[in-house]
Amino acid sequence: MFIKQVKEQLGKMSEAEKEEWILAQAKLLEENEQQSFLMSLSGEKKVIYMPSQGEIEELCEKVDHGDIYLEYETHYYEFDDDGRYMDDWKVWHNDPFQAMDFLNRVFRGCHDLLLLNEYKTVVDILDRVCKLEFKVIESPDSEDFEDDSPFTLVNAAEEGMLSMSISDIGKDWVAAYVKLADRWDSPELAKRLVEIFNQPICKKLNPSMLIGEEIPNDLFLHMFEILNVQILEAESHFNNLFSKTVFTHDKYLYENKLKRQKEILLNIQMKCIDEIQKKSQQNGSVLAASWKQIGELLDALKFEQYIDDQWEIEEIRNICNALLKTGKLGQEDWELRKKILSDIILHGYYNDYGCYDPMVDLSNELCVKADEFLAFADIMDGSGYYKKEAAHLYHKYGRDDKYVSYLETHLGKESETYVALINYYKEHDNFDGACRVAEQALEKCKDDLTDAFIYLLVDAEKREDKDKYKKLYSSAKRRRLADINRIDQALSDLKSGSYA
Repeated sequence: MFIKQVKEQLGKMSEAEKEEWILAQAKLLEENEQQSFLMSLSGEKKVIYMPSQGEIEELCEKVDHGDIYLEYETHYYEFDDDGRYMDDWKVWHNDPFQAMDFLNRVFRGCHDLLLLNEYKTVVDILDRVCKLEFKVIESPDSEDFEDDSPFTLVNAAEEGMLSMSISDIGKDWVAAYVKLADRWDSPELAKRLVEIFNQPICKKLNPSMLIGEEIPNDLFLHMFEILNVQILEAESHFNNLFSKTVFTHDKYLYENKLKRQKEILLNIQMKCIDEIQKKSQQNGSVLAASWKQIGELLDALKFEQYIDDQWEIEEIRNICNALLKTGKLGQEDWELRKKILSDIILHGYYNDYGCYDPMVDLSNELCVKADEFLAFADIMDGSGYYKKEAAHLYHKYGRDDKYVSYLETHLGKESETYVALINYYKEHDNFDGACRVAEQALEKCKDDLTDAFIYLLVDAEKREDKDKYKKLYSSAKRRRLADINRIDQALSDLKSGSYA
């Protein structure tokens, strides 16, 4: 709308009026802005505040030759800025040549160039700038010098030196290539995109961001094939280099690089290539193929330092939901279903991976028959962590002996277990057992004692044991954990014949 209005206004202006307006704007410029304005006016620049391509190349050459560098500075501090005892070192990097201010204008300018459809310029600039590595020297004021490793844009982002996030810079880089898709054939574009996604600045980006863009139909397949070859070669090279190495920094870096390649491959396989998933499911069990995919996604999550909102988690949820919607899980081979249930329980419903809810939903649908639920209960019981859940399944599907055994061996401080066991014995006319458990609750339970008192008082009333009734009622009134109002209501219901 704004651009339309500008065009309409320009159409109304004479050439002299346009020239007068340009001159008026030029007169208002600061001296340091005048050269950029002239370059923009002549077409040498599209974005006034942005350095020219010549200036960018000059900076990059100086960085490559070590003429522009960063300084490593560290100092010991006994107390932090708030006066709290610290007893530690602070480390930061100085930027004596204001290189990061320069690059910030470059990155913001590239973002604006995308809006102007200057995709080739953005590709040329970001291809050059995003891979820069700065030499690091010791600051004259530093108390120590421990790290002279190259300083990258990722390091700059971690120290808050960039005004744009590295993810946004990476998105602009990828977007520029995608907009130029017709300049290369699919294999060449795939090769270039794979290289970009492997760059540290794009470590949080994945090919699935390209879904919905105008790209060649076979782009993802070519990326998939390229990565498969790269991973096989990298694994072979890794084994040759580090098979006898316990740990080195080089091994750590190589492992991270290989992990990133596998993550990109998995993202393409799971999110971008429907044909691969459909084919794998057509060739056999849908559940087996889907669980294999889930396993690959979980393997990728193992290496994440923090579990937050990774795309793998969402994809696992989607796969689980798709399985549930089939309504046919009960028709899958029981041995396969049982193995999956064992995996889920062994890994605590994969709660550490942010997948607890979908795993619970899936496990609830993997059993159909009573003997299958009982087998699931055995799995949970054997794990040592889900005995309570197992007990409820035993009770529901006819193994009361195991249900009662669980309750009897878990009479501790909470009232829930006592109440469940009292009710079970009541329902099965084992009144002596119910009394024993209720009395045990009064001795050991540190939770709500109301139900235990009600049962014992009702039982004493029915047996016409007035002395026991009197002692129990007196004790109930004194006990902080007993609700005397609810007890009185239950006794009143007993006398009126409405007590169940």
